[in-house]
Amino acid sequence: MCQRSKKTLFLHQVHLELISLMEIVDVRNILLDNSKIASVTCYKDKTYMNISYSIFVSCELIVADNNIPIYIGIPKKWKMELVDFYIENFEEFPYMPHIDAKGKICLYELEGVLIDGDIEGILNQCIRKAITIILEGLEGSNKSDFIDEFSLYWCQFSNIRHIKCDVPLKKETQLIKYVENVVKRGKKEKYASYIEKSKKANLFASYTSRTFKLWNISGTQKNGVYIYLNPEEYIYPPDARKVLDLAYVNDLLSYIPKEKLSFVFSKMGNSKMLVFCIIQPNGVENHIGVFLKNVCVHDEGEFYQISKTDSTEMYPLSVHRIDKEYLMNRVNNDRKTFSGKNWLVIGCGSIGGYLVNEIVKAGADKITLVDSDILIGENIYRHLLGVEYVGQYKAEALTKYISKNMPKVNITPYDDDIYDLLEDENIRLDDFDIIISATGNHNVNRWLNMLMQDKKYNIPVVYVWNEPLDLGCHVVVINTANPGCYECLFDRNSENEELFDKVAYCAPGQNITKNIMGCGSAFVPYASTVSLKSAALCMDIVSAVIDGRCEENILVSMKGSGHYFSKTGYEVSERFIKQTDIVMVQEGKTFKKGNCEVCGLVYDCIGKRKDNKNM
Repeated sequence: MCQRSKKTLFLHQVHLELISLMEIVDVRNILLDNSKIASVTCYKDKTYMNISYSIFVSCELIVADNNIPIYIGIPKKWKMELVDFYIENFEEFPYMPHIDAKGKICLYELEGVLIDGDIEGILNQCIRKAITIILEGLEGSNKSDFIDEFSLYWCQFSNIRHIKCDVPLKKETQLIKYVENVVKRGKKEKYASYIEKSKKANLFASYTSRTFKLWNISGTQKNGVYIYLNPEEYIYPPDARKVLDLAYVNDLLSYIPKEKLSFVFSKMGNSKMLVFCIIQPNGVENHIGVFLKNVCVHDEGEFYQISKTDSTEMYPLSVHRIDKEYLMNRVNNDRKTFSGKNWLVIGCGSIGGYLVNEIVKAGADKITLVDSDILIGENIYRHLLGVEYVGQYKAEALTKYISKNMPKVNITPYDDDIYDLLEDENIRLDDFDIIISATGNHNVNRWLNMLMQDKKYNIPVVYVWNEPLDLGCHVVVINTANPGCYECLFDRNSENEELFDKVAYCAPGQNITKNIMGCGSAFVPYASTVSLKSAALCMDIVSAVIDGRCEENILVSMKGSGHYFSKTGYEVSERFIKQTDIVMVQEGKTFKKGNCEVCGLVYDCIGKRKDNKNM
């Protein structure tokens, strides 16, 4: 390195040092100006609790009449990560909510919190929050937060182990199975290190063997117990700064009458895996667990108690629920509206694949799939399924995919034509609560619509299809009890009497289909993103239908950009040109044809159907 470069580097380092010193001075002055802070000492580049801070402060926080020694850690990326507050003598500090086992004060959840844009603002904001938390903790006014965040305090034990648990559907004390994950020893790993690593191995538990298969869990299944508690008084988490006391576990067992545990304990050896479900008096449900090795169980008259032996090992278990009810908590819709209903989905192609995946994630648990097509290689770049499923029937393949990835879904696939299935009475349309046709085939849809109208089935049918390339998509909801039907979307050309689609974005009379290998390989070109948009739009409409927000027949048309369509030389329809909004919604009474050959009905003043022949 030349002399000039060395000098430049040195000056740059000096500049950074000066900036760092200026930042420390700024932080010190900000804290000294705050009337709730005293005895300020600042340090540069310090590590505390295995976290590196660019500025670290030792000071006192004034809460009411108490001067509480605290540490403030300011990370380099404080604009994104906030700052950390710690109680200095945390092991001697009263046990209270929002202060963890290492003395760190839980000030804010980063997700959804706006952080003040300057260091003065954020420090003062955090100081106010820390004072509130400590003051409420000393007064005991926030004690209920222990209940709402029970598992957060439980999982702070230093010897905590983790268990994935498929919580039973029945809320009662019962036998469950568990597997202790096998830990492999490294080639050069010391035996003592291997033993310590083994003590931290995770567990997996379920009340049904199907869950082990779904989650690819192998190993010896042993008996554990799921214990259901419904106490009249609140049960609070223990202080994780100390070792978990067996007395706490015995206190939980004292809530359960002996006869409810006698059978499950008789099926277990000297090791006990216990998962507790605590339904608190306010209805909050807490799940915790404990893994006990080499213990004894004693009959204490009305209940059982556990005692230690010379070789007892005890590990608190952090319970990570994997049951469907819990996993769906992040879904914003009411999953109960989707579950318990009988769904029929016709068409498991590009739209159908994405759509089935989404209705399952929304809570649908009983679905019949119909598709006679086989997934080919040309499908995979616009389908949910990939190479693994090429050569398989789409309905079968989609069933395998969903069953492998989602728990507790009952899917029945039919690799046959919907016409033949109904003709042979393998399925009946009136057995279903909702029917979705994602075939994209107007002829199939028109036939299905005709059948529904003829039988007058009072069942909502949702039809969804893509336009070519990037023109857009449509979703139609038809119920025979309401005005308008699928056939009403079509009309005949006055010149040649040919049938045409009135709602199409593509101008009539154009051949849009393409083929790769000649006859029999024709397809309509569109990208996977178009099917994703169609499926998303359909999901919104289906949700409205299921929970009663959509009571009329409707046509929803979503307009695409049409860039690639026009670039290819095709012409758009007048409807595409005139639609100014991206999404257009029409009620059935506005698109209903008065002379429709299928619904052919008129409605009285209150909307009740009447046959033309009776008029």
